[in-house]
Amino acid sequence: MISYSYLLKSFAVMVIMLFYIFLYVWYKTIVVKILMSSVSEIMSFREPFTITAFSNKNAKEVSSIITEKRISSVIVIDKENRPLGIVTERDLVERVCLTNLNASDVLVEDIMSTPLITIMAYDSVDTASRVMLSNKIKRLPVLEADNRIVGVISVTDITKHLSKILLDDYNRYRSLKKVLEMDDVFN
Repeated sequence: MISYSYLLKSFAVMVIMLFYIFLYVWYKTIVVKILMSSVSEIMSFREPFTITAFSNKNAKEVSSIITEKRISSVIVIDKENRPLGIVTERDLVERVCLTNLNASDVLVEDIMSTPLITIMAYDSVDTASRVMLSNKIKRLPVLEADNRIVGVISVTDITKHLSKILLDDYNRYRSLKKVLEMDDVFN
């Protein structure tokens, strides 16, 4: 006849094995979710605001657009809708405000950051974060295969994505912890 303590020990070993399997799956899940998520899955779904280069738009007009639309950047495109550069809040501060220039006299082409660093919609979030880090930027315009701008991915988008993954995994961990605590009750 099998003793009660033997059954409890067997149950404990099974729970520990399940825990290690869970940890392995959890690790693989996080790696897959982070590395394999595409940029198009987590980018902002707001249509990026664009202005045409060489259309005599000035820094004051760009500042008004940024303020009214509650956005942090405007993408500058050419006549064929190809992206040329980007004007961010930082560009306005550094290249207009800190140089004491009149915003009405400064053309968009003079303050835009160029060349524009972009990423494809099918690229991974990991690739996007590496591009941002290596170029010290906070947002990347996202392009489709035909070089059409479909959105912008920002550091905030990536942070929200990672926090969701971590919260989901934490909830799974709590469930497993409850199972392990039940095992302690039996011992």
